[in-house]
Amino acid sequence: MRKRHTYVISDRTGLTAETLSHSLLSQFPSVQFDIENLPFIDTPEKARQTADALNKSAHASGVKPLVFATLVNDEMREIISTANVVFFDLFDTFIEPLEKELDVESSHSVGKSHGVLDFAEYSARMSAVNFAMATDDGMELDHYARADVVVVGPSRTGKTPTCLYLSLQFGVFAANYPLTDNDLNSTDLPATLAPYREKLFGLSIDPFRLQQIRQERYSGDIYAAAKTCQFEVAQAEAMFRAADVPFVNTTKKSVEEIGAYIVHKGALRRKF
Repeated sequence: MRKRHTYVISDRTGLTAETLSHSLLSQFPSVQFDIENLPFIDTPEKARQTADALNKSAHASGVKPLVFATLVNDEMREIISTANVVFFDLFDTFIEPLEKELDVESSHSVGKSHGVLDFAEYSARMSAVNFAMATDDGMELDHYARADVVVVGPSRTGKTPTCLYLSLQFGVFAANYPLTDNDLNSTDLPATLAPYREKLFGLSIDPFRLQQIRQERYSGDIYAAAKTCQFEVAQAEAMFRAADVPFVNTTKKSVEEIGAYIVHKGALRRKF
């Protein structure tokens, strides 16, 4: 497999550049990308030091590194772009055409994407995160009335990370409930969930993948046995179908895909 050194450079967190560059690079599975993130390159001195490091990388590998950058400052962008690299300016690609179309100059402000611009919005998002943590793993069932969605599924199907992602990314109040042995002895919804049936969203998974996940921490335990995993997944899916609860198989999906699917399929309203 071919290998290519890749750098994601930003004057702030680099989250925008990281997300977009990873999406683009994922289209080239035959190439192994050695990715290094370089956030907070926010002074000319830091930019020059970074350019020197990029030149050294190019010399050592004999191939120009790929650079994906979101740099607002023209001087720092110029310093980085003149290094011995293949430079992809993610802002300039879109900002200039937008300025022309809107007939308005952009603010050219650092950190607009991920800064705290609206404190009410930020507070709402933190409230959603706190809710997800307080109601994690079946805790605080009396709070479910406030939930936008209650994520349900067997243990280790990805409920907690999904709820945290929904809360942080979309401001959704997401609780999660683990289906236990007692719950799975029947295909009826647990009595505690029945009042919230319209809010439920199920997570399922390939039972053999579930076994792999459980064996990482509970090898040899009946909890991680193939028979247990097969039974729990089959019972959970039967329960979802019987109660007409939408569900998604998480086996080959990232938490971002799961979260976006739940928001779309559940017609949830993004809070910001």
